Amino acid sequence: MSNRNDSKFLLEYRGDGVYLLVFPPIRGESVPSPNDIIMELHSRKVENPDLNKVRKALENPGEAVLVAPPQQEVLVDGTCRVDVSRNKMEAYLFITPPRGGKPVTREDVNKALEQAGVKAGIDEEAIELALSMERMTEPLVVARGKAAEDGQPARIDYKFNPGGMPGKPKELIDGRVDFYNLDLIQNVEAGQVLAEKIPATPGVPGFTVTGEELPPRQGKDVILAAGKNVELTNDGLVAVSTINGHVVLQGNKITVSNILEVKGDVDFSTGNIDFNGSVIVKGSVNDGFTVKAEADIEIQGSVSGGFVHCGGNLKIKSGIVGRSKGMIVCRGSVYTQFIENASVTAGQDIVVGEAIMHSHVSAGKTVTVGGKGVIVGGVIRAGEEIQAKIVGSNLATLTELEAGVNPYLRLEYAKAKTELVAKENELEKATKALTLLKQMQQSLGELPTDKKAIVVKVAQTQAQLVKDMEALKNDLENMEYQIAQSERGRILVEGVIHSGVRVTIGMASLHVHDDIHFACLTKDGSEIKISSYR
Repeated sequence: MSNRNDSKFLLEYRGDGVYLLVFPPIRGESVPSPNDIIMELHSRKVENPDLNKVRKALENPGEAVLVAPPQQEVLVDGTCRVDVSRNKMEAYLFITPPRGGKPVTREDVNKALEQAGVKAGIDEEAIELALSMERMTEPLVVARGKAAEDGQPARIDYKFNPGGMPGKPKELIDGRVDFYNLDLIQNVEAGQVLAEKIPATPGVPGFTVTGEELPPRQGKDVILAAGKNVELTNDGLVAVSTINGHVVLQGNKITVSNILEVKGDVDFSTGNIDFNGSVIVKGSVNDGFTVKAEADIEIQGSVSGGFVHCGGNLKIKSGIVGRSKGMIVCRGSVYTQFIENASVTAGQDIVVGEAIMHSHVSAGKTVTVGGKGVIVGGVIRAGEEIQAKIVGSNLATLTELEAGVNPYLRLEYAKAKTELVAKENELEKATKALTLLKQMQQSLGELPTDKKAIVVKVAQTQAQLVKDMEALKNDLENMEYQIAQSERGRILVEGVIHSGVRVTIGMASLHVHDDIHFACLTKDGSEIKISSYR
């Protein structure tokens, strides 16, 4: 019998002994070493090999050389071995090919796996690959464990910026930079979700190739903490605001406050303020900046060329300097020391400590000027009453006082009159256009198609204008009736009303030509009645 080894040499068992035939090397192949052949002889259990004869066979490729005495060929079966890594996460299979005996079978591999304690993560494809290989040069991984997947830590998904807003000026479409609107305040409403907690996960267990379970580490928990005016749902996973206000993260607690405090001035460091609660400004509102609040506003300095929109009451400790552009709009009452060159509108009362100068002031109820009690220049309107000490000046400065009619009603009345005039002008233009088109039709006999379309369109516009004008006239009549019925308005002047002052109560008007002292002005029919101050 013979057995060829990797096409490099051949052992032949003959009657007179064991012969070794070394094949001439093919181009690029190496010649087997003496050790290669000796190891093969040993593995084949060849007895009493002659090493000198082995060297002779190597020196004479292609010639069969007797290297051992006659003997029976020993057939060696293939073997397999499975080793498990120290961490038990991998199992390695090594197969030794047969030497004339039986090859390793799948059953042999299964027994080796069992003996090594391998129970999990077995790679069937890797085993089939190992069995198909003629010779293995290194062990093959045939089983792999799976590492445990640790749980994900809990996290909080904030629905606001927990670090506060960046407050960076925005670049506008035209390339200019808006330094006024920095959006530093994070307004929230009652019932609004502020944050959600995503719970930690338990993780996924792993296993070793020997079947041992590898427990995962539970994800680390975090606490969703509710501060003032914030509630958690029963499961503790959702934080909800209980009020309108601004939200901040204080430490690890989510807090909502319905009072916003500005430590200093409203200027380029703060930007405009737009808040859905109350605002306290420790300083002043500077030129061009705006403060908006749905509730009360307290300004401990002044408003200088700024804009204030207040849903509640407004208190300005110093005064209002409008610079002919500042505007105050308040649903409640306004309290301040003085008003100068400003527009101030209040739904309730306006109470001024010293003076109103060259301003447009409107109050749903009363305008009261204490202290020096000066009103000079501008237009002062009150739904019920105006109180002052000195109205106008020695220079006959034009000053208008209107009482007894809600300023909003008078404003709507003026607006409706202006709109009616505009509609009348439009109607006149439409009528002239139709007249010209009719004249054209008479001269041509028939209008071109495009002109016919214009006739239809202008006629529709004319009809709509007539309809709109009728509605405006009805509105004006209703408002005139309301104004005429007003009897409660009065103007109280403890000192003097100078000449140049115009007084209107309801629909009655009076232009003061001579100073009036210590007077109470009321409406008497269609006239203004002047009585002594009381």
